[in-house]
Amino acid sequence: MGVLSMKKFIIFICILAILSVSFIIPASAQNYADSIEQLNCKVDLLISLDNGSVIVDKNADAKVAPASLTKIMTALVVLEKNKDLEKTITVHQSELDTLAGTGSSTAGLKDGEVMSLYNMLCCLLIPSGNDAAVVLACEVGGSVDGFVKLMNEEAQKLGCKNTHFDNPHGLDSATHYTTASDLAKMAQAAMKFSSFKAIVANSTYDLPATNKNEARTLTNTNFLLNPSYVSYYYSYCKGIKTGSTDSAGKCLISYASKDGYNYLAVAMGGDYRDSDADNVEENQAFMDTLRMYSWAFSNLSYEIIAKKNQFVTTVPLNYCWSMDTMRLVAKDETLALVPSGNDSDSVSFEPVNLSDSIDAPLKAGDEVCDAKIMFAGQQIGTVKLVVAEDANLSIILYATSALKKLTGYTIVKVIIVLVVLIVLFVLAVNILENRKRKKKRELKIVKYNELQRNTAKKKKK
Repeated sequence: MGVLSMKKFIIFICILAILSVSFIIPASAQNYADSIEQLNCKVDLLISLDNGSVIVDKNADAKVAPASLTKIMTALVVLEKNKDLEKTITVHQSELDTLAGTGSSTAGLKDGEVMSLYNMLCCLLIPSGNDAAVVLACEVGGSVDGFVKLMNEEAQKLGCKNTHFDNPHGLDSATHYTTASDLAKMAQAAMKFSSFKAIVANSTYDLPATNKNEARTLTNTNFLLNPSYVSYYYSYCKGIKTGSTDSAGKCLISYASKDGYNYLAVAMGGDYRDSDADNVEENQAFMDTLRMYSWAFSNLSYEIIAKKNQFVTTVPLNYCWSMDTMRLVAKDETLALVPSGNDSDSVSFEPVNLSDSIDAPLKAGDEVCDAKIMFAGQQIGTVKLVVAEDANLSIILYATSALKKLTGYTIVKVIIVLVVLIVLFVLAVNILENRKRKKKRELKIVKYNELQRNTAKKKKK
């Protein structure tokens, strides 16, 4: 085998090894509950209606009895199924009889009474009439059971994972439960209907006369709406619904707006107690709601918690000749509700799913990962992290790294050893062949020289 042939053979073996290896190598809440002086209910929740952030979370995912807060879902299903709220419906005695002996709150409906759907919703939501709940359920669902099925289906659509309804009014039942978080979803869905918002905002409502009742005034059970209740009245409150049973305790879900800020509050499992040392026992669902609103409106404001291109962290950079680390910065300016006076210097960042290193090439602004924005140990926002500058790919560094990776595989090492042994064998064979050829040449030369000498001797003779 000649030298040229040997080189071709070695190249062929190396290519074969590389090809063999190529087929083997595998190619988000802040929670300021502790900042409020006292929250006496078993469950409290405060949510910003502006950005959805959770401000207060006290057992918001605990399963509890909802009492008449159930009627929010009742109203939502009715509104989803009926566009004409002026159509009339008739009350039947069989519907009223289902509440016999329950001690239910009612709107005073009578057998044969004819009323518009809108006014029946007012009877449901303002004085919290259980009779209106049953009448509406039978009208829309064909029966109470049929309507309850619709309620549970709607809850699933809204993503209420810890909710199950047994009735449309909220009387206690072992399998009738929800959570403050789920109720917040229901309330926000219902608030998309202007008619719902208008009804629940009324402190009183003048119900016109019907064929069975004279005109009368309905009074809202939500005393935060009523200036007559000095201890509870809150001028910024816009609704929504109260509830009370033995299992549920005192409950209230409401929303309030002030200075461009909007919050939804849920308080459940309250009782009556003298919580302000005035020798008067107060409804703690109302009081907790007032405490949450007062604290939020007084202390929270939208602040810039991440500036655009604000430095966050560095990460090792691969395959770039000019740098070995890359700065990661905030992609966009981010606002959040935080205690007034705090800003981007008051927060910390926690990258999410950030790799141990990133690879060139990169362009400034390329997204790398998200980062949690933390304040006082709580997440208050999220921002995307991007690379701060361009990073060009170094072919030499990339090739070197690829070679190191290849040599890290056991099978690659075996193949390389085999290639080396083959090359050494070929070299040894070639060397032996060269030596044989050299000896033959030397022998030929010796024989030729002897022949010349013999020829010369013959000529002399």
